[in-house]
Formats: sequence, C-alpha cells, structure tokens
Amino acid sequence: MLRHTFQHIPGLGEGRERALWRRGIWTWDDLRANPRRSGLAPALLADAEAILQLSEEALGRGNLYFFSQLLPAREHWRLYGDFRETTAYLDVETGTLANGRQGITVVGVFDGQQFLSFIRGHNLHMLEAHLRRFDLLVTFNGKTFDLPLIERDLGIPIYQSQIDLRVFLQRLGYHGGLKRIEREWGIIREDGVAGLTGFDAVQLWERYRRGDATALERLLAYNRADVVNLEVLLRQGYALARARVLATGHAEAGHPAQQEG
Repeated sequence: MLRHTFQHIPGLGEGRERALWRRGIWTWDDLRANPRRSGLAPALLADAEAILQLSEEALGRGNLYFFSQLLPAREHWRLYGDFRETTAYLDVETGTLANGRQGITVVGVFDGQQFLSFIRGHNLHMLEAHLRRFDLLVTFNGKTFDLPLIERDLGIPIYQSQIDLRVFLQRLGYHGGLKRIEREWGIIREDGVAGLTGFDAVQLWERYRRGDATALERLLAYNRADVVNLEVLLRQGYALARARVLATGHAEAGHPAQQEG
C-alpha cells in the first residue's frame, strides 16, 4: 500500500492522490515513468519527484519515521504492510499499587510471534528496553489511555509511530469496545478469559496482591487475549482498508479493480 501512497508529499492530499489514480498513476514508479501524465503543476511535480526519491531510499533503509512524519495520522495504517517486522501490539492493565495509588500493574507486548508480560514488582523495569526494538505501536484506545499512562506512570518516552485501532476501525464502520468488535469479526476468546472486563482485571490484581497467585495467572491470560487479538484486527482491518481504497481508485478511473501490490 505504501508504494500507492502519495499523501506524504507536501501539497498532495487525499483528493490529489485520487486524481493521480484516476490518471493511471498508481505507484511511485508510474509517476516517475510518466510525470506529465500526473497533471501536477511543475513546482509540485518537482517536489513530488524529489520526495519519491527520498521515499525509495527511506523504504530501502527501513526508515518508518520518514513516512510517519509526513503522512497524516489517519493514514498511518498504511505503514503496516511494509513495517510488520518492527510492529508491536500493546495493552496496559491498571489497579491499586502498594502505596495505595492507582497505576500500571501489567503491560503485555506482542510482536506477532512472541508475547511477553511485564509485571509490576517483577520485570516491569525491563519494558522500556523491549519497546525500543519497535518503530510502530498498535493499541486499542492507546493514544488517549495506554501510551500517555506509560509515559506518566513509568516515565518511558513514547516516540514510536502509533496506530490506534479504536480510531482506525471506526473509520471502517466498526464501533464500540474491543470485545464487541472482536465478536463482530468472529474472534472467540478462551473460556478462562471470555467475558472478563477491565474491571475484572483490577479485581484480579487486588486478589493477587492479597496472595492469590492464580489470580495473576488469569490476569495475564486476559491481558494476552487483549494484546494478541489486536494483531488479528489490524491484519484484517488493513486488508479491508487497502481493498476499499484501491477499489475506490479503480472505480474513479473507470475500470474494474485489480490486485495491486
């Protein structure tokens, strides 16, 4: 999807991107091969060609930040296809801490293959070093809750690019909380954690603080489901969003949709 993207070029928004598609300019290569066909004004065309050269270099180096700084935040989902290897899925649980205040109890992180739990009083201090391995963080409502809380409660700066699935899936027509959307997409949780909520997570942590080790095991299983299911939702949401965007472009160009890389 990223090679179909022109919105990271200053002065080229969604409307002009679609105009390029209508003219048969589907990819960066298309524009460079036939710049006159783009219909862009000479100054904008010169800027576009320069940015696309930098884009090729950035993509070759795996520099996600080049694109995330230029793309509108609502279009950051387009990064996923080319940067899956440096993407992590994250979810935070909270509860009452030893000093009586509310704070982070567990942070779950999944890289698409391995899930790790970072637990208050055990290994939470190792979270920052682990997060530095990733350039793209995926959450559900994390832009307003999880990530600011990590910065405030743990003092860990979050510089990574972000995809908030709550916002992304709303744009695709899916509303409500994580569990509701999971059900709509046919994602079934295991019996041990099915039906648990964030309030249950707080209670499980309290039981663990009072000596119930099984409560921590169940809390970690609940958190794991929250995190691992984010990968499923993003993978399917990305495929749906990509298909819709390209189908719209093909329709406006006046010919049937095709499979595009």
